[in-house]
Amino acid sequence: MKSLPRFAIIGHPNEGKSSIVATLSQNDSVSISALPGETIRLQRFDLRAGDKTIIEFVDTPGFQNPQATLKWFREHESLEGKRVAQFIETHESDPDFHHDCELLRPVLEGSGILYVVDASRPMTAVDTAEMEILRLTASPRMAIINPKSGESRFLESWKNAFRQHFNSVRTFNAQTARYLDRIELLEALKSIDQDWEPALSDAIDLVRLDRRRATERAAEAMVEHLEQSLLCSCVSFLESDSGVEIEKRKLQEQYRSKLEKIERRFREQACDIYSIRKVSIELPENSILAEDLFSERAWQALGLTQKQLAVAGALLGAGLGVGADLAAGGITFGVFATLGAAIGAGSALWKGKDLARAKISQLPLGGLKITVGPNVSEQFPFVQLDRFYLYAQFVSNWAHARQETSVKLTAGDEKKGLTSGWSQEELKSATRFIRAVRKGQGEDVESYGRELRNILVKALEEMS
Repeated sequence: MKSLPRFAIIGHPNEGKSSIVATLSQNDSVSISALPGETIRLQRFDLRAGDKTIIEFVDTPGFQNPQATLKWFREHESLEGKRVAQFIETHESDPDFHHDCELLRPVLEGSGILYVVDASRPMTAVDTAEMEILRLTASPRMAIINPKSGESRFLESWKNAFRQHFNSVRTFNAQTARYLDRIELLEALKSIDQDWEPALSDAIDLVRLDRRRATERAAEAMVEHLEQSLLCSCVSFLESDSGVEIEKRKLQEQYRSKLEKIERRFREQACDIYSIRKVSIELPENSILAEDLFSERAWQALGLTQKQLAVAGALLGAGLGVGADLAAGGITFGVFATLGAAIGAGSALWKGKDLARAKISQLPLGGLKITVGPNVSEQFPFVQLDRFYLYAQFVSNWAHARQETSVKLTAGDEKKGLTSGWSQEELKSATRFIRAVRKGQGEDVESYGRELRNILVKALEEMS
């Protein structure tokens, strides 16, 4: 066995071979077509950890002439271990066996075999011929059931046939596989040849290390973008009070736009961290993550419970909002209260007037200073953090075989937020970070930021 584990993905056309390659190699550039026979030549895709290739997968064409190929294999039984090499040498110029020669080349080079089947259809004589050819190669091999539908009537007959022809059988849905599903399949590959265990164990350790680094980067991105949201503000100056209302509305829109950009930058970074480059994730209208950050619905579903909020409020400093009012010299306007026409009675946790403030100050040398933000609400940072977390959780378990140009998060993808399940200690750590950011305490921001990042790393790992 070479130091680099290598596997040829083989099977009948349109059974999901390319999907398996895309998900296992975490590569959404793998071409996947609904039309059978689109893969006509070998394509190699590396699974990488950092800058190192740790496993190579070879996407192959489907069998072209399996029954004739099997007939030749049986007629040349005396060649034993030389049958694959002799078959290719004999048929490589024959267009009727072009695909069969192509898919057997990596086997000749020492690749293991992953035979992919959609077990929702009945087995045919062609399938039996393909499995027998692979058995006669005597190469280590695993059968992978790729369930493209929920149909299970034929599953047992497939499994019985697989047991006769393969060293191992696994079910793996390339469209829905999460991180741990991929790890389980890679672990199972050790069982098809004991000699491959050391190389595969090293490769899996590197996959886990790479995953850990990605999780740490995602958590770091959440902390960084939360700090940006907490510090976000807009300022304007006027020579007189003429046009104050117009300027307030202008700043209000700028403030909302800046927060939207912060969240958009985080989502782009999260997709980059988890190598999602071809899919633009589109949020449906009924998604919490598609809701405006300051909508009542978002605040009802995300953030802290009332009990937690009382604790957080005490830790952050009771009367913080009142202090802001007083600091504005009594000339204070609840900017977002003006946006509440579409909002009903409101939840107990949602206080529109506290979400952001437009503060107008008289300058000593004349003129006015108008400021919107930073946000002083106790709940705001936890709602924002939950939105970051839900998005990171979703993309961290993305199956790269999914080829949609846009994807809608479903209700199942967006459970309740993270922060409402926090312990007292976790809540205290988060509030220490929030308070340090708001007070501009640089060293505390760094140290408490590390605490918060560790909490987020643990949460993301538990949801893998």
